[in-house]
Amino acid sequence: MGPRPSSDAAPRPGLTLTGLRILAAPSRRRLASVAACGLLVAGIAAGPPAGADPLPQCLAELRAQAPKNRVSTADFDRLTAGAQILERVITSRANQAEVVDLWWDYVPRTVDEQRVREGRELVARWNGEMAAIEQRYGVNRTVFTAIWGVETSYGVHRGSLPLLDVWITRACTEQRPLWRANVYASLRLLRDGTVRPEAFVGSWGGAFGLTQFIPTSYEDLAVDGDGDGRADLIDSVPDALASTANHLVRRTRWVSGLPPAIEVRVPSELARGARGTEETWRREDIRALSEWARAGVTAAAGTPLSGNGDARASLFFPAGADGPAFLVTGNFNALLAYNQSTKYALSVALLAQRIAGAERTLARPWPTADPGL
Repeated sequence: MGPRPSSDAAPRPGLTLTGLRILAAPSRRRLASVAACGLLVAGIAAGPPAGADPLPQCLAELRAQAPKNRVSTADFDRLTAGAQILERVITSRANQAEVVDLWWDYVPRTVDEQRVREGRELVARWNGEMAAIEQRYGVNRTVFTAIWGVETSYGVHRGSLPLLDVWITRACTEQRPLWRANVYASLRLLRDGTVRPEAFVGSWGGAFGLTQFIPTSYEDLAVDGDGDGRADLIDSVPDALASTANHLVRRTRWVSGLPPAIEVRVPSELARGARGTEETWRREDIRALSEWARAGVTAAAGTPLSGNGDARASLFFPAGADGPAFLVTGNFNALLAYNQSTKYALSVALLAQRIAGAERTLARPWPTADPGL
């Protein structure tokens, strides 16, 4: 699972504060726009008082529970020697692009022409391996290629923060059970030699590898895609893409051949109630595509809806009634299981369509005079 597309740069030299080494990093300001989105923002307010050193007590608590989590105290002590709280993790979670960016900034930047071009080239280059993954999991190659592109720009931007320190920071400052589970999963991956310590780096959110899995997902869902007997999501493209397809299939129900999102034209009576330029998703109103067609919904070009008429979908207005509208299917929910941001899921869906050959990302423009780069 990839909590977010990573843009992490190498950490700057550390500062010493209250006797604790904390890695400093430049902060960024963004235009605020959207409410919190599930896993991405949970726990932001939690943590010890300002100025307190959370590490010693937190490590003691984690150490006490280590044997119950399949990590010996000896391995815990060895692997956490020199552990540190990363300031970048603490500051970055309040500036997540999926949360603070506006739709018309996020999507054009994520579904850009370079990602489209490179995605098409990679689909051709890895044709044989991708065909095998499609046959094994029933996930179209353009979808898992799009995830690869959105997560790390096809492996270029994977993050450079030490992952064990990232998860210790999150566990000690956000107090969530899943974060602590990922500390222990990180320790098991390192203990067993599944990942090399020098290669165990990634985003501030704790994801790593070509398609940005968190350690617990790595343990549960990583698979061998190249036949060498091990799952390597850091250096093996077939392993990473097969594991991504496996994630989509196993975490939810993936329907082969069904687009996650279909841009549509919606009659005015169906758009009524969508809030201005605010995101509106009518999750409870799920109908078959054939029913939406009878209600007057067409493809974005004005042509009849195509595909499986029995497939079920709901209406999604990412930027309100004045922007583009979509029918989103169960496969959209599968993308949300990979990253719980609607901006992320729609961007993956749109990039997949472009990689498959679509000439335009959207038929209807965003409701802004400044539609991003």
